[in-house]
Amino acid sequence: MRIRLDNPRRRRRQGGQTIVFLLMALTVLVFIFLWNVDLHRIVAAKSLSQNAGDAAALAAARWQGATLNLVGELNLMHALALSGQDTAAVDAITNMQARLCFTGPLTALIAAQVAAKNNHIYSREEFTQQLRDHADEVARYDEIVANAPLFPEPYPGAWDAYAAMLSAIAADGLAAAPDNARFFGDASGSHILRDPAFYDAVAGRIWCWFFLHHATSQNPPRTILDDFTNYTWWPPLPPPSPPSFENSEIFGLGLVSHTVALEHLVDREALPAGAAQQQIDFTGYLETNVMPVVETWYFFHPSSWASWDIMHPDGPEAFPVVGDVKPEYDYAGADAVIRLYAAAARLTPAASSSGTPHDDILWTAAAKPFGYLAGDGDDGLRLRPDAYGIVLPAFRDVRLIPIDAASGGAGGAFDIPWRRHIDEHLPIYTASGTLDDDCRYCRLIGTFEDAAFRQQGIDWLLVNSDRCTLPSPGGGGGGGGGTRRGH
Repeated sequence: MRIRLDNPRRRRRQGGQTIVFLLMALTVLVFIFLWNVDLHRIVAAKSLSQNAGDAAALAAARWQGATLNLVGELNLMHALALSGQDTAAVDAITNMQARLCFTGPLTALIAAQVAAKNNHIYSREEFTQQLRDHADEVARYDEIVANAPLFPEPYPGAWDAYAAMLSAIAADGLAAAPDNARFFGDASGSHILRDPAFYDAVAGRIWCWFFLHHATSQNPPRTILDDFTNYTWWPPLPPPSPPSFENSEIFGLGLVSHTVALEHLVDREALPAGAAQQQIDFTGYLETNVMPVVETWYFFHPSSWASWDIMHPDGPEAFPVVGDVKPEYDYAGADAVIRLYAAAARLTPAASSSGTPHDDILWTAAAKPFGYLAGDGDDGLRLRPDAYGIVLPAFRDVRLIPIDAASGGAGGAFDIPWRRHIDEHLPIYTASGTLDDDCRYCRLIGTFEDAAFRQQGIDWLLVNSDRCTLPSPGGGGGGGGGTRRGH
């Protein structure tokens, strides 16, 4: 019979291994727990940002619609005042309309802030600073340049009042930024270096984008990948070209005033049709004192209030939408685009030493005022609000719309890194070839300048260019299509 004695040293060694294993398991469980908490916070922040962004866009669009209706009602009141030969009322109405084109959209901006902050989105310093800086810039709009103001005022004292309103909004902090703002100093026209899709194509090596959009020959394929030489090859950047000084830069309404006899621009039934929306009888008011008199009236600008082409399934973008937009809603015009961030606090360590203890969740949303003019027949015919050209009270509701179907283009006005790139870095680069190493977009230009990078694309297209096709019309039916953003 063999007796086996237990070794205390061996027992201690086994116990130590068990403790190490348990500590490792506990550490893994702790990290899994923390990761799940972080994941929950990120999902909650995403939902929060979406709710806040959608609410802010709808609030802004609602005020746009209310302002358009108010301008339309003032057109009707203008006609009534003319009919009664009340010149003081006529002057007051015209002055009020000019001011509404600025104060109405800025009230929409305030409403967007209230909606975002009520949904627990906090002011973002970079948004606030950009608005504050722009208010200072607006205050200089009336500086004399070449014996004339830099930008003509739509009414006396407009720029001082406009700058004061922007400063007051910035003082409360900007949580929801107006991403489709069109500043008077912004450049107009297209340029490849001002197109976000170019940088996406470089970053993702999307060679088909160069073939489909910037090809100089189809067979054999030749694109800007072949033609580029150095920074002097790019065309000049487009100069600033303000569209109109009658509309606010932020959430503009797309209106224009004309001082003209009304009978030269609109049909006689236009004002009665608008008055009918308000249950006002215009019979007898237009015969002699209104239609022939030269006065200032507010109209929809035809370049802004055009057909909503991007929302057509067979349109230029093959937009993935099912069916056609109803005729009474088929117009572009005024809309509101919002950019905001929600912060999700993180328990797990940052991915890099320079990381922050939270994740920023970006959300962009767009909304639009909709309405129609009811026909006077029994057929239920509905007309677009701009059917007669003159602004009439016709807007009834607001709806969220796809972000890429809104105005403002792909580059957001409050996408701070993008704005810094196009406003500060591009002019320096096109003049001297100097790039900012801290700018992501500048680094992508540097990548494009690399001959080896371009050669990869050239070689790929020589073999595969036949695979580069645009989506067929009718994206909603499964034929493809779409734009850069998916909501």
